Amino acid sequence: MFNYSDKSILVTDDSVIMRMFLVLNLKRMLKVNITEAVNGLDALAKIKSSKFDLLLTDMNMPEMNGAELVRWVRTGLNSDMPIVVITTMGEIKDRERGMELGANGYLTKPVNQTELIKTVCKYLGGYKF
Repeated sequence: MFNYSDKSILVTDDSVIMRMFLVLNLKRMLKVNITEAVNGLDALAKIKSSKFDLLLTDMNMPEMNGAELVRWVRTGLNSDMPIVVITTMGEIKDRERGMELGANGYLTKPVNQTELIKTVCKYLGGYKF
């Protein structure tokens, strides 16, 4: 288990099952603080009130989608926070759009556990695979 007990991740997805999958896999492999958000507006409120070291976000969500959330983060107080988009939109043009918006990384659903952990470790710093 990798120790990131001084780090915090915000997991944002409107799917309860996807959030559970991400949180379970992250907690299985990493000692890290995790907060969940159900959509972009929920994430935005949490980002305004707490500091996070990494944002994992879906793109297709109600109320405020992932693209709007990424834009807000990149123009707000937490503009340097790493962002990884996790979405079903897996075409190259979708990946390019996510990166153009300001995402640092991009994972396609269904998410591979090893790729998830590698990506998170990359942005939290430290361990290399």
